[in-house]
Amino acid sequence: MRIASAGIALAALFLPAVALAQSEEPPGIGVERISLNPGETKAFTLAPGKSHQLLVPTDPDHPASGAIIVHYETNDGGSHITVRSTTGYPLGFSVLADRDGDGGFEPAGDLANVAGDGIPVRRDWPGHLGTINVGDFVGGPHGDKPHDAAGG
Repeated sequence: MRIASAGIALAALFLPAVALAQSEEPPGIGVERISLNPGETKAFTLAPGKSHQLLVPTDPDHPASGAIIVHYETNDGGSHITVRSTTGYPLGFSVLADRDGDGGFEPAGDLANVAGDGIPVRRDWPGHLGTINVGDFVGGPHGDKPHDAAGG
């Protein structure tokens, strides 16, 4: 009986670590949106999902072919997002902002007509957006059908 109790106690100690390890996403797994804090740069490629684009992380210093690189900064009382896309096709995406840091992201606007030719596009917002979240990419491959920026 004592051996069984000791085994159960030992399992209880390791169970949270196993559950945590299983909840972490393996590298290279696509997500629907990516969050950035001021000063951060993130890069990813797009992969088709069933009804949305998946963002697959890549190294911003050595991005994969077809990557989108997003840099977010705040200064001079404003927020600035610079995007460089090498997808080969125009795209757009939405920006959500957590202005007060409570985890409640709200729409902050869109970046549309980002060319896929590697030329950076910048959008400025007055005031600080706090943590931002980008996603809902339109343009290029989208699931099993083409998806244009007009929502078709």
